[in-house]
Amino acid sequence: MDHAIVVAAGIGIEDTDLSLYGNIEFGALAQIKRLIITAQRAGISHFTIITEDSDSQLKDLLAHDKRIESSIIWTTTQENIAFDDIPYLIVQSNLLTTPQALSDFIDQETEKAEIYILTDTSDDLWVRTNKDQVEEMAPNGGKAVGAFIASGEILKKYFADSKSLYEMIAELINEGRAKYSKFSGKYWMRLNEDHDTAKNAEDLIFNYVGKTATGWISININSKFSLPTSRQLIKTPLTPNMISIGINIIGSLCGLFYALGHPVIGALFMHIATVLDRCDGEVARVKLMETKKGQWVDTVSDQFTVLSFLIGVPLGYYLISHKPIALILGGINVSIFLFFVMWSFYFLTRYTNSGSLVTYFEVDKLVEPQKTSLMRKLIKIVRPLGRRNVYSAAFILIAAVGGYPWVLGITTIAAILFFIHSFEDILKLRRIKPDKQIQD
Repeated sequence: MDHAIVVAAGIGIEDTDLSLYGNIEFGALAQIKRLIITAQRAGISHFTIITEDSDSQLKDLLAHDKRIESSIIWTTTQENIAFDDIPYLIVQSNLLTTPQALSDFIDQETEKAEIYILTDTSDDLWVRTNKDQVEEMAPNGGKAVGAFIASGEILKKYFADSKSLYEMIAELINEGRAKYSKFSGKYWMRLNEDHDTAKNAEDLIFNYVGKTATGWISININSKFSLPTSRQLIKTPLTPNMISIGINIIGSLCGLFYALGHPVIGALFMHIATVLDRCDGEVARVKLMETKKGQWVDTVSDQFTVLSFLIGVPLGYYLISHKPIALILGGINVSIFLFFVMWSFYFLTRYTNSGSLVTYFEVDKLVEPQKTSLMRKLIKIVRPLGRRNVYSAAFILIAAVGGYPWVLGITTIAAILFFIHSFEDILKLRRIKPDKQIQD
């Protein structure tokens, strides 16, 4: 199924005028554009958008956006629509949901003579059902998501008679030709006439984005700062890539302060950059601007912050103590870091479909079926400490209590352990073909 009918006119299942919602903006994106991009990512490549009149302002909202690659046919409620004898996805113009939810819905098996209603099957269903059959529809839509599947033959009959979406579904239910499908996405809502509907929609998206963080610190602490920052950033013309670079310019200042003899300030700059490092991804997901190129920009720019830290610490220690061991350990750390960067980038390009360094830790999916060494078991126990949102916070305390010797010593131990970990991965992955990829 690759064709969707977007109903942006007439009465929807909640007995509201669907022409009111396409131009509502939240998360720096107009609703009609968000809906089209969402459905496109679910696998839809052809759209028919039904509006009240041919001069719809919605056309201008979709023009010149490079993310929209699908073909779009514009029609009105007064025109006859040429339906092919194929199943169609029908979505209301006020629907907000995820690509995965729509993808799961359109992948199911359907019968030509029936309509399928995507329904949140939690408590308080909007329909009365018997097994998978819909027997009765409650007023105002209730828990119906606002997406349906029907054949061109069904749609041709009802749209030719100028039936509203609400009337069409009600009649098909009365005829015993309606079934429901369970919603499997992360969230959904239908915009309504409430003056706070745009705010509520944006809150829903940010709430979901906040839960996509990895690690307890990132979810429960860092996101408390990154999400409010991202809410402000979406109001600016800054792209996620610009935000990535800007954040890591801030992060790179950590090495300067370490080198100048201010380790605590240096640690603070690294931690600030780590907290804000979520912002580029949050903005990208809210504005539907996620790309593999963006993942790589974020990954590459992050390494400048780490490199700045690895150079600044031994340099600052040497300038204070004049101990050659500082430069020796610093050289070891930088060498291991450069080795890991080259290896991990190779791993990402050959074994994954991702540009995010977080995916590297999915290497276990490839090598774990083999015998796990004792060293690897030990490293896996302490590996969570190697996440930047953990060690950047820890280094503030370490810098304050132990100063340069502790920071440099712990960094060196961690680097050597990570080198052993990576080297074992390289040896084991030699037996695995690169075409066995980890999916993003």
